[in-house]
Amino acid sequence: MKDYSTSAEPQTLGPDAGVPKTVSRRRTLSACVAVAIAGASLLAATDAQAAPAKKAAKRNAGNSKAASDLELENQRLRQELAAAKARELELIRKGSAAAGAAGAVAAGGATATEPGAEAAEAELQLAEQEDDKAKDLGEVVVKARPRLQKLKDIPNSTSIRSGEELHKELAMDLGDILKRAGNVKWNYGNARTSSLSMRGVGQQAQTDAMDPSVGTIVDNVPYAYNPLSSFDHYDIDSIQVERGPQGTDGGKNVSLGRVNINTRRPTFNREATYSATYGQFNTYIGDAALGGAVIDNFLAWRGAFHVNKGEGATKNLYNTDQTWYNRDRVSGRIQFLLTPSETFSTLIRFDANPRGEEFNNGNNFYKPTPRISANGLPTNLNNDAGTRLARRWFREGKPEYSYQNNYLFGNGENAFNQDAQYALITASKGGSVEANWDAGIGKFTSITAYRDFEFQARNDGDSTPFDVQKNGGGAVPEFRQLSQEIKFTSNWGNLVDYVAGAYFNDRKMIKGNRVGFGRDAGAWLAGAGAYGRLDADSAGRQLMMDSLNELHTDNPYYIHNKTASAFVNAKWHITEPLTLETGVRFNIENRRQETDKFITNQGSGAALNPYSVNGINLGGFDTVTATGALTAAAAADPVQVARADAVALKYFGVATYAGLNATQLRQVGDAKGLRAGQMGLLWGREPGRSFKSTQPSYQVRPTYKFNEDYTGYLSWGYNEKAGLSQTVNSVAYLVEPEKTNSFEIGLKSTLFNRALTLNTDFFWTEINNYQQAVQVIDQYQTAALGQDTYTSITGNAKGVRAYGVEVDGSLVDTIPFTSVNFSGSYNEAFYTDFKNAGKAAEWNNLASPTRDLTGQTLPGAAKFTFSISPEFRYPVEVLGSNQEFHTSFTTAFTSSYKSDVALSEYSVIPANTTTDLSIGIGRKDRAFDVSLVAKNIFNNQTPFAKTWNSWQPGIPQWFGVTLNGKF
Repeated sequence: MKDYSTSAEPQTLGPDAGVPKTVSRRRTLSACVAVAIAGASLLAATDAQAAPAKKAAKRNAGNSKAASDLELENQRLRQELAAAKARELELIRKGSAAAGAAGAVAAGGATATEPGAEAAEAELQLAEQEDDKAKDLGEVVVKARPRLQKLKDIPNSTSIRSGEELHKELAMDLGDILKRAGNVKWNYGNARTSSLSMRGVGQQAQTDAMDPSVGTIVDNVPYAYNPLSSFDHYDIDSIQVERGPQGTDGGKNVSLGRVNINTRRPTFNREATYSATYGQFNTYIGDAALGGAVIDNFLAWRGAFHVNKGEGATKNLYNTDQTWYNRDRVSGRIQFLLTPSETFSTLIRFDANPRGEEFNNGNNFYKPTPRISANGLPTNLNNDAGTRLARRWFREGKPEYSYQNNYLFGNGENAFNQDAQYALITASKGGSVEANWDAGIGKFTSITAYRDFEFQARNDGDSTPFDVQKNGGGAVPEFRQLSQEIKFTSNWGNLVDYVAGAYFNDRKMIKGNRVGFGRDAGAWLAGAGAYGRLDADSAGRQLMMDSLNELHTDNPYYIHNKTASAFVNAKWHITEPLTLETGVRFNIENRRQETDKFITNQGSGAALNPYSVNGINLGGFDTVTATGALTAAAAADPVQVARADAVALKYFGVATYAGLNATQLRQVGDAKGLRAGQMGLLWGREPGRSFKSTQPSYQVRPTYKFNEDYTGYLSWGYNEKAGLSQTVNSVAYLVEPEKTNSFEIGLKSTLFNRALTLNTDFFWTEINNYQQAVQVIDQYQTAALGQDTYTSITGNAKGVRAYGVEVDGSLVDTIPFTSVNFSGSYNEAFYTDFKNAGKAAEWNNLASPTRDLTGQTLPGAAKFTFSISPEFRYPVEVLGSNQEFHTSFTTAFTSSYKSDVALSEYSVIPANTTTDLSIGIGRKDRAFDVSLVAKNIFNNQTPFAKTWNSWQPGIPQWFGVTLNGKF
């Protein structure tokens, strides 16, 4: 038998250096160097163009336009405006994004059916460019704020990827999608607890009442709750990532950035496409899309369907039908585009994700707990799984199961062994109506949307085949989001383009927090002394089993967030090369969160309840904790005496409670204390503390166009994220609003005859009152125990700073038949003031209830990230001359970071790289294609997360075959 009694991890940690109390000089120096790099890039572009620009200015000095020349110029501009409106209507009818729609495609990734594949001047010729795609990659454009703009004219850091680029490597969920964009990350979790971070900031456990710091917009509808985007994304036109505070141009304001997901729109051209994949782990992935004209030039439709089903890579030995990381996803969407006139269009969408069942929770493998804590003292192992499994109850209950041979290291089979783990259930549906009206003086846009969500978790809290903790976990039995956006887009001559409007969002939900126990829970959760006394005889064992068996509690939160906003964003054309974008927004926030806690099932031990908890009568009786004897009040109450007598008769065969001996009384007291401790405090409806405030957002972004190939910009954005209420043990705590200042300097350039698009920027972000987990005094327990007692809640870290450099670009027409997209970043993200952090596991012996993490890097914040996505297409002759061989891959690298919110030294995730690959052959017109697809081809098994005695295994490599085509 292999001896796992010692851990591969070091038993002691090196000196922590006291946790630095100030930001290091090295970081300050790094910031200065990064600023210098970005500034030098900008100055180089300025110097390269300065001489000819000055000469031209000198030649033109003193020249002025004649009145007739001005009139001719105005006439030409009016003609161009009329032609642009005609093109815009034609694009709407062909399925390209209307003004006001956010979306774009990346150079090297567009197809003939995808809007924005070329610069605005060439949009009407997209249909003829399919066969020449490798030659006609064009300029990257983005449809935002709210018209088509060249990406290099947008004064903030932006990445764009096309739907075709994502589909060819089967990138469907946010994890796969976002590793292809720069400096944005999906942090692993289930549908409710996963999160998005950007520039190293934002990885926190899900707090359901909290606004996301990185927003998600799907088809122009902002999601005020991140789990709404946790499903597969299919039939995608483009993905656009914008970094920095956003919101003065509409939608929902966010403090760190936003991810725009744009699906393909209906067209009046007949379309019918399909994709079918079969791969390892019995995986089936299918996509189909169909659409076209219902009434020519009046009504078009598009329907899309997606299915993704497959087994997981890790099985459950207790129930071999269960596998972790499985997929059970089915989705459908239908859209109708109505264009009754040249000035009005309406797009109606509805989509649904029916209930799916996937295993993501309880995915921990374990290793021995280190015997020495960070401060050099022995680790307290009283509650360790090794201590509990060594108890007679478990040794004799399942002799074939042991701590060393089964609990540790994935049961020796890289497998779980859990009796009470159930699949997570998720579902969502919703729709929107988007109307656009060109009123001549400007364009009006209205977007009305509804969305719901359902989530249910039933967890095995002990990760063993014993009946200990079950049916626990978060649940969202009810969620709905209603939103309305109205905006007006226009200009004032050639001086300014502007958008103004209002946004409303009403989010209402119930979030449950269930806890459940089984017949083995008492033996597992009892302290060492109580366990020894209760396990001494049959009566004590029965008391221990009944104390928690089938006891269930729930602690739901009733969350209601309302937002009303007004915004205006203006782009001022000061001179031909100089543009100034300004924006302002005001949010009226109203946040309420009520809660209560109650017993949903009394189980076997109702007779062991206390008489009452927090004024709630539980039908039991009160005893002295140390002895188990009746309290004076209980002894004087005939009702409580009768209940105590019933317990004495049931467990000991003694007629009265007074007839029990001291040992028996102590056993009853132990069982009652065990039940009361796990039941916790109960309370009726607690209204919480409402958060009401008017919060501003501002943006100032000057842009200077040195020439057609170089554009520089500066950006300042300010955003406030709403506070919220949090209730712990019936006491409400208020979380302060988060305030973000973000600065950016960047250069967007095209080099080597526009073969290389290279966008670089330096950013600096300061956050005050960063919302995350903190330690605070538990007011109820402090009052009850007469001494300060601390608990973990969502609160505020006083200060966070992030700065770094980002690069995003594409390369075409340099390597024959090849296009390349790439992105990279250097980040420093750390706490500038965080003295009330919780303790990592190795610091539990520390006397202080908190740790000072000032100067420490944020969880999940890798210093370096990089991704590259080359694609090679080469014409071949197999069954004719219309075929091409193609291959592509995406390699994503991230340097090391800590996965634990408390920044445990044992939670370091090492630097790692993943690569996805596609290789195939098909027709140039996409009528048929067959590809081999590999995910994680080099089998990177870096864990998702680690603690000092556990880790969450990654997903192994996967191979599949995909058939694509169209009719």
